[in-house]
Amino acid sequence: MEEGGSSTMDEAYDSNMDEVVVVPECSKELKPVVGQKFKSLDFCFAFYDVYARAVGFDTHKSQMRKTDGIITWYNVVCNREGSKKSSEDDQANARSGFSLKRRRLSKRCGCKASISFKFFSDGGVSGYTVEEFNEVHNHYMVGTEHQQFMSINRKLDDVHHQFILDCSKANIGPTLTFNVLKEILGGFQLVGCNVGDIRNASRDIKAYAHGFDVQMVLDDMARKKEMSEAFTYEYEVNASNQLVALFWCDGLMKMNYHMFGDIVAFDTTYNTNRYCMIFAPFTGKDNHGRPVTFAAGLVSNKKTGAFAWLFRHFVQCMGVAPKMIVTDQDLGMRSAIEEILVGTRHRWCMWHIMHKLANKVPGRLLRDEDFKKEFNACVWSDLLEPDEFEEEWNGVLERYDLEDHGWLKTLYDYRQLWIPAYFRDFPMGSMIRTTSIYESENNFYKKFLKPRNNIAEFYLNFNQAVDFQRNSGTKLDYQDATALPILATTLPFEKHASTLYTDSMFKKIQEEIVEGNDRCRVLGFSSADSVDTYKLGDSLRHSYFVRHDRTDDSYSCDCKLFSRQGYLCNHVFFLFQNNEVKKILDNYCASGLEELGNSLQAGTPLPSASEKRRMIEQFYGMERPEVVKVHPPNVVKTKGHASSSASRLISKREKAIKDATRPLRRCNACDELCHHDSRNCHMLKELETENELPKGKRKS
Repeated sequence: MEEGGSSTMDEAYDSNMDEVVVVPECSKELKPVVGQKFKSLDFCFAFYDVYARAVGFDTHKSQMRKTDGIITWYNVVCNREGSKKSSEDDQANARSGFSLKRRRLSKRCGCKASISFKFFSDGGVSGYTVEEFNEVHNHYMVGTEHQQFMSINRKLDDVHHQFILDCSKANIGPTLTFNVLKEILGGFQLVGCNVGDIRNASRDIKAYAHGFDVQMVLDDMARKKEMSEAFTYEYEVNASNQLVALFWCDGLMKMNYHMFGDIVAFDTTYNTNRYCMIFAPFTGKDNHGRPVTFAAGLVSNKKTGAFAWLFRHFVQCMGVAPKMIVTDQDLGMRSAIEEILVGTRHRWCMWHIMHKLANKVPGRLLRDEDFKKEFNACVWSDLLEPDEFEEEWNGVLERYDLEDHGWLKTLYDYRQLWIPAYFRDFPMGSMIRTTSIYESENNFYKKFLKPRNNIAEFYLNFNQAVDFQRNSGTKLDYQDATALPILATTLPFEKHASTLYTDSMFKKIQEEIVEGNDRCRVLGFSSADSVDTYKLGDSLRHSYFVRHDRTDDSYSCDCKLFSRQGYLCNHVFFLFQNNEVKKILDNYCASGLEELGNSLQAGTPLPSASEKRRMIEQFYGMERPEVVKVHPPNVVKTKGHASSSASRLISKREKAIKDATRPLRRCNACDELCHHDSRNCHMLKELETENELPKGKRKS
């Protein structure tokens, strides 16, 4: 027989060989003795726990007696005491394949081992003495290799709690937290807890803010507003004082918006809190081409009024509306933009549109490489003029028998809102043609935000995400300030470009310089007045006219790359080389989003209940208020809510089909074989309703 800890066990069997009798042995110092005295119950429990841990069993506090507020007697038993309540039905349940009740195992085997402590007071000295001690068990002790799983060996101390809080701040879940603890401490047996214990500690963090989370966030925003006038927040409540909308923005977000906010992406595809409020960040691109957050909001629905409220406060906060806003195809959002952002150009995000393509077109076309190549060349090209696009689009639909396709017809009707050909006149309109803002920002926020967070946790995780975003930008600024660029040519304007642009931008410009140096050629030349006109060909067999105005030394190309992307094309760089230009002219080196300059700077004992509360308060960085003025919202159900989860609203037909495949179980309330249990039994609900009625109105 295996040993439990350092103890040994005397084992015997009765005549029927049915019941095990185990008397664990250990050193005399560890074994309780009747009449032994302790100063307090805490010392009593601690001593018995040490004994139980040494021999290999768990304890359970069973009964107590109180007199005048003083505990006079306490009984502690083995955790395998008693028996399962429904054990007589288990055999029938097992024979039915556990269709009557859920299969639930039990450790309880009727063990009688116990200890009782009695209060005494003698000569002004009080304490507790061991009144009775039964050391005989009817089961084997837990082996050494299994003792790590005993609840008596799983206690979360200060170190555990602080580590769990730190991991929660970093958005690390219970399972990964447990794995990290295992690696740090050197093995599973040294962790001192399991994943369930960590999950329960995370539950306590949520419970601390339950019902207070919205007020905690608003109080924190009010403190930030007092510390900095640049911080802005607005909120709206309903008749029940429940939050329905929230908008906030700090000073650095405002600065970034005035630097990089010509084009703003507005996305509402996130459900990132337990109330299913819609998270709506305003984002753009910084001077490194990376996503940057300008402001954020939470709304409870996707109606025009909710979006109009957000847009109105965004413009009031920033002082100026963006030149272009990129959204999904929501019609309520479109109406709000037309109402509030009157002078702003509206564009649909191609990421959302192309993401739906696989579900809309016939499956045979998704396997047709020629179709995908032709369709992408048609919709993605920013070199086509509107009439050229329309010709290409109609040709593709005709070749693949899609002229009557309803979804594609609708897209064509709204082509001015998403096709790049219709944005060639907009400065740097192609900066968002590749959907990089939406796609990267969507993935970015999903790393930090979780749908089961309360508002306080969501707010903390959002701040963590923004801090991470700003730190990444500062790191890129440092690399640009210290790293030496790698030049591809000996042209002087390439070296000059390396000092003007960020590294990510310089790599794009360098490609254009190399392309112009190696592959461009002159196909024709003409001169009139002070304007020289060149016809240039490139490696793609395209030809463009490039004009050089000698009066102001300006260049323009028919490919319009500078107006679309914010940097010069290879055709102009070819002429720079031909005309022996030494430096990039000032009017071409500081354009909108790519201007190099202002960077993105952001700047071992078990804990008591009060200590745990202090640690959780430190985790939130916000105190729980005494008075709650703004309450959390009810769970919001929006269009498409939880479409891929079990919480999706299903029809009666779907429910009937699902119930037909489930096994029947017996309800303890009505004693019927059915698909409900005592928690949602219709008979209990009828009884409760009847009890609430006055006597005269009850059914006879």
